[in-house]
Amino acid sequence: MATPAAHRETGPLRSLGTLLDDTDSVLRRGGPAGATVWSTGFPVLDATLTGGFRSGELVLLGGPAGHGKTTMGVQFARNVVAAGGAAVIFSYEHESHTLLERLIALEAAERTPGEVAGVIEVRRAFESASGGGSLEDVLSALPGGARAYAALTSYGDRLHIHESSGATTTLEEVAAVVTAVTQTTGTAPFVLLDYVQKIPVDRPDETERVTAAAEGLKDLALQARVPIVAISAADKEALVSGHRMRTHDLRGSSALAFEADVVMIVGDKVDIVSREHLVYDLGNIQRFRGWSVVTLEKNRHGQARVELEFAKDFEHGRFHPEGNAVTERLIDERVFVS
Repeated sequence: MATPAAHRETGPLRSLGTLLDDTDSVLRRGGPAGATVWSTGFPVLDATLTGGFRSGELVLLGGPAGHGKTTMGVQFARNVVAAGGAAVIFSYEHESHTLLERLIALEAAERTPGEVAGVIEVRRAFESASGGGSLEDVLSALPGGARAYAALTSYGDRLHIHESSGATTTLEEVAAVVTAVTQTTGTAPFVLLDYVQKIPVDRPDETERVTAAAEGLKDLALQARVPIVAISAADKEALVSGHRMRTHDLRGSSALAFEADVVMIVGDKVDIVSREHLVYDLGNIQRFRGWSVVTLEKNRHGQARVELEFAKDFEHGRFHPEGNAVTERLIDERVFVS
């Protein structure tokens, strides 16, 4: 018997009975009833996030300048498309060709064993290219370049780069692009936004602007059923030597921490490891310089206050995906007393 029109449930309001029926229908069709999960491509991070980034999530990726936030974010996007998904990068900081150079070096390192071309070699190859050769010719002349080119062309129609502007790339524009990519690729994309404080919002001060931006990104993640990883800048006060950056050091507003489902802070291990690990073994200083620590400050769907470490390979625009839990004591750790 049909439900009378006056009592038919529409819009966002549904009874639990309707939700149960809808979930049953999805399961009978063989579909996923819960959130869709995008793997980060970093196994130990996926395990901590119970699989990866989830549809509807806003993820904040913070850290001091030059510590690898953009590198890690772009690697997330690359890992998604390399696994068959779609992604879109909103870059307020870098032009698309700069990201292309990083992706070429990353793919060369991922696909070819031994010594391969890094970001600097790729850039030099482009700058010195002459004679009308093709892109494939230029890259094939580099160690690892041929496999990098093949990889990039295999997912080239599923990774989109938007050269964003702090003057014109509004929340509405971001939403429109996400919709367009979804329609073009036929699948909801992973979204990387670099960085949240650059989104133009018509508010009188930065706190209100960042609040509106964070709320808008969270709403978009829910409506489009996509994960949005938004890189965040830090307050100047957080960048002083000897300070370990935390969520409250993100620039602009406490709304960032409130709206986000996951907050990750990236920092150089040598800067945040406790002093005793350095003074009693001077060799640790150089060794720790090669590692970054990713601290999960907030994680609504899993364990928080987790510290993971990943080896840097910034020469090739990436981190080594195999990571570990940090075993050394870090500065500013909380001490729990039972």
